[in-house]
Amino acid sequence: MEGIAESMASNVESMQISVGISRKIADMQKLATELHSRAYLSAFFSTAKYQDANHIFDVQVALRNHGNTPAYDVTFKTVAQIVPAPLTEDFAFPLTDEAAGTSVSLMAPGAMRVITRNVSDKVPDDQVEGIKRGLPPRCLAMWGLVNYRDAFKEKRYLRFAFTVAWIPWVEGLGKDKDGNPLPEVVMSYDTARHNDAD
Repeated sequence: MEGIAESMASNVESMQISVGISRKIADMQKLATELHSRAYLSAFFSTAKYQDANHIFDVQVALRNHGNTPAYDVTFKTVAQIVPAPLTEDFAFPLTDEAAGTSVSLMAPGAMRVITRNVSDKVPDDQVEGIKRGLPPRCLAMWGLVNYRDAFKEKRYLRFAFTVAWIPWVEGLGKDKDGNPLPEVVMSYDTARHNDAD
């Protein structure tokens, strides 16, 4: 009898270990499924316009869902501003209620949305060239916060920030085959902070 009791106790202990291992495997499989299936939003620079007689500076950012399920209840706040160049270490990337988008939406897998923001005012004409080049003391920047919910009802966020500069052509190379001037190339540069997601 004593041997049977010991054997049963050993079996119970083995089953408990086996159940614990099975639970860990199931939890890992659930996590892997969620990570593979969930929505993943990203933001990337699309284009920008510089100030001239007819325009003020503006920037476009594209949001895209790279995941395999929809992103639900998508909201965003974004700002385009002329800021100090280079950005100071304590720059706060402020987002006011006026920066909020006007809709709450769903983004299907692969869907993309383009958001355009203008700076609030024209800058003095003699500052336009320096801002275009991203040179001190000021440059053009855009930043934002996107909130959404994934298919597993988890709240998610995306923060992004970048500066924008137009790259001048080397003299004589900025022309097409007919000698017409080519538009300058515009590029973005991610900031060291305010670029993260969960």
